[in-house]
Amino acid sequence: MPTILFKPLGIAVSVDANTKILVAANRNKVTMRYGCASCRCGTCGVSVQGGSLTPMRTNELSLLAKMKLTTDGSIRLACQARVLGGDLEVDLAFQDTYSPDAADDADTDGFEDT
Repeated sequence: MPTILFKPLGIAVSVDANTKILVAANRNKVTMRYGCASCRCGTCGVSVQGGSLTPMRTNELSLLAKMKLTTDGSIRLACQARVLGGDLEVDLAFQDTYSPDAADDADTDGFEDT
């Protein structure tokens, strides 16, 4: 069973494979910033390290690029990234380093959240 360590809180939780980072946080009462929970606002961006996550879909890549954040996989939207396996570190402090306002004009209409 994969484990997520939420830094800097030091909270480690075990999750079922295919669980979204945001869902894992909410289920375990881990406080993190998020808005729409559907890849439209960019508020839930987190820094990730280790583990195995689902590949980024076009809507997540587009939104991160429009926010001028890296699309190399080290920054993910917690509402989109699903944990596939391994131990994952999620740095919530990253949320204090950017403003999702750049995503306001991002055109993500037409993408479905699955």
